[in-house]
Amino acid sequence: MRAFQSWLPVFDRVFYFGAPERRLSSPKTVFVASPDFPSIKLLMQMAAIVSEPACIINADIVLDPKAHTAFYNTMRRYQAATSFRLEFNSDTRQARRVDNGLDAFIAHPAVWQRCWPIVPNHFRIGHPCWDSWLNAWLRDQLGVGYADLSAQKLVFHPNHKFREKRTHAPLQP
Repeated sequence: MRAFQSWLPVFDRVFYFGAPERRLSSPKTVFVASPDFPSIKLLMQMAAIVSEPACIINADIVLDPKAHTAFYNTMRRYQAATSFRLEFNSDTRQARRVDNGLDAFIAHPAVWQRCWPIVPNHFRIGHPCWDSWLNAWLRDQLGVGYADLSAQKLVFHPNHKFREKRTHAPLQP
């Protein structure tokens, strides 16, 4: 809920992939039927057909309120952007970088149109590796057209160390 509430002032629309959930309903929310942990390819296909820059973001990511202005200004100058996430317990002001996770990518539809046909089919949201692959692809393809917003401290990931561990089925390439 905290992540969702942080997105409403940042984005014009929020597409959730999965079953509708009453607590996440809003005039901006659209639910798209999909399996748990939808493929990155599916998310990119949706991002490729909208008319403005679209952000692929993990569902638990909390955004700073200044992300709206930062994303808007960045997309006026760049083709795509990302940010390393900062981990927090309860207060995002005390967040710090603890890993190389990239849980939010924003890009113009044309970038998503170029990327979705070649992204590996086995990449899933909520699973490792897709973010590193996408980061490398964007850097290779866009060069100076790809921005790093990490210094602005916009993207926060909750510390899940006390959450019950989930087991995922192994991914097959």
